[in-house]
Amino acid sequence: MNNTSFKIKPRGAPLPALSVLVYALLLCANASAATQSSMHLRYEAKWGGLHVADFTLSLLNGGETYENRFHLETRGLTRYFTNMGVTAKSVGRIIRPPAAMQQSTSVENAANAPQTETYLASHYRTEYTNKRHFRWVDITFNEAPEPAKAITGTSPIKGREANWNPKEKGPEVLDRVEPDQRIGVNDPITLIPQMIAVVRSHLSGGSKLGVVKGFDGRRRFDMHITYMGPATRTVGNTRHETYRVRIDPQPVAGFKKRHQVLWNNAAYDFYLSRDGQFLPLQIVPVKNGPVLTLVAECPSECELKAEED
Repeated sequence: MNNTSFKIKPRGAPLPALSVLVYALLLCANASAATQSSMHLRYEAKWGGLHVADFTLSLLNGGETYENRFHLETRGLTRYFTNMGVTAKSVGRIIRPPAAMQQSTSVENAANAPQTETYLASHYRTEYTNKRHFRWVDITFNEAPEPAKAITGTSPIKGREANWNPKEKGPEVLDRVEPDQRIGVNDPITLIPQMIAVVRSHLSGGSKLGVVKGFDGRRRFDMHITYMGPATRTVGNTRHETYRVRIDPQPVAGFKKRHQVLWNNAAYDFYLSRDGQFLPLQIVPVKNGPVLTLVAECPSECELKAEED
């Protein structure tokens, strides 16, 4: 599978046609429920200038349903210490407000309208390998008032059998988070297009603040969204006019103490293109963490290989 290099264009120049479909096509003011699209992106993560990971993201929109796929492979020293690879898949429904609300130019109307779209996850599965074992987490998202339900399990990896604990093989029900905290939640991937929907709502006259409820099978968290305003951002050697959006995760339940400390200081700024596409060009930590930069778009799901052990 061949990847197409993503070259940042000068301000005012259109991105390739496929870029129109990334995230924000679902959020276009005149999009109908019948709109269908797909987008396949590859990002590079660097921390302190060191290459620590690559990940791909595929967003498949069927108009009233969606499917999102994620694949991450650690690189360099991070690979050496963790030997980690992650895949995830999320499916669900897209609920849209009435067409009159979507197309209204009235600030008063838009301010009172619901978000442009609401994404409702129905199923999420993530699988990852590390130095110890292969692990999977599977979540079924039920409609309110039923809570989401998660199970997990492990299996040994060839060559690393001695690291595996058979007592953890599962399937094990994950119930550390109370049922009432698992109602009306979404998986981590679905939070991304939902975040952009909140931004679009603000640009149509709504609030610049929003909160999205997340659940990854073990932890419940809220993503506090703040539209920070327009910003000029240099990505690579090209200057861009962007929207700056801050995402501040807040632990709610199910966190170990050491993890909660990390999440409390993990705010990120998303730089979204201001060309009507809301393309996430770069994701930057407010304090410490990796910088994520869009480096390629692919005609189909981007290829991402693990490094040799």
